[in-house]
Amino acid sequence: MAAFGRTNVRQETLREPEGLEVRASVVFPDDPVRRVVVLWSDERRFRRPARIDLAGSGWTGPRELRIGVPIETVEKANGKPFVLYGFEWDYGGSIASWDGGTLGKLPGGCTFYPIFETSDTVSEDALTAVASDRQFPSDSPAMRAVMPRIRSMSLRYSQP
Repeated sequence: MAAFGRTNVRQETLREPEGLEVRASVVFPDDPVRRVVVLWSDERRFRRPARIDLAGSGWTGPRELRIGVPIETVEKANGKPFVLYGFEWDYGGSIASWDGGTLGKLPGGCTFYPIFETSDTVSEDALTAVASDRQFPSDSPAMRAVMPRIRSMSLRYSQP
């Protein structure tokens, strides 16, 4: 609130995967371009960020990555292919491993965590091939066939 002003921050209860409810601070809650969600290690006192979701479309993540960027661009920023989970479940499209790439070694004690979505134009067969909780190399033919792009981005912080 000190950084963005009391009128630009709202405390909310949000639903996470698997039905978990968490208290968070939402910055610019009504602005789809500037919206930021901060989840706290200490939810009661809103202290020590655990995760910052760059929820608005106007934010840029590490290496100039943005919402909507294709998987090939993320591979280039990482310096190599990486591993992600398949789609169509609670953690679908999330990073399993940066596989030693540069996006897994960011300064400042945070981890970059994009979540990917598939193109709306892919065939049902292509989507079925990657619709599971299995891990897939980002450059695998099955993954490339669904044309993944970044749906959302967050920065995660280690907890004491």
